[in-house]
Amino acid sequence: MAGTWKFNVIFALFGCIIALFSSLLQNSIWTSTIRALIAFVVFFIFAFIIRWMIAFIQKDTSTSNVSFTQSDDVHVEQMIENLNEEEQEKVAEYIRQLLNRDEK
Repeated sequence: MAGTWKFNVIFALFGCIIALFSSLLQNSIWTSTIRALIAFVVFFIFAFIIRWMIAFIQKDTSTSNVSFTQSDDVHVEQMIENLNEEEQEKVAEYIRQLLNRDEK
């Protein structure tokens, strides 16, 4: 998914602060706090939806039709057994790089 949960929290805090200060002018501190907490939840959910939509738009469709089965696992294990230590390390490093790139 695009971004991280930190984006949700920052976006929600932004909405919470705006709701708190705009509500303080005409309401008590308790009413303003409750409204700010409600705004935090709403903005958090809204940010999650935005992140989900961005991830959906950016999704790589080139691998969407690939299905993994038990025979695929056996085939991969056989391929790995045929590699020497150095080649296995290179493959592992490449996979780590791909996973790190996907997380960002």
